[in-house]
Amino acid sequence: MLFEITDEMEKKIKEWDSCKPIDVVGAKFSYIFIPTSLGTVIYVQCDICNRELNLTEGWD
Repeated sequence: MLFEITDEMEKKIKEWDSCKPIDVVGAKFSYIFIPTSLGTVIYVQCDICNRELNLTEGWD
């Protein structure tokens, strides 16, 4: 199974991101992919402030 972030999703993440990384490598996001029978639910969670961004497409 392959999980991908599209260019459009990446743009949304950059617009949403407001936290500065606090660890040495600069990591600050968890990417959560939940496959369902209707499609894949995609969340990005900020490990610094615990906010979540829902990137699931077509479920609006």
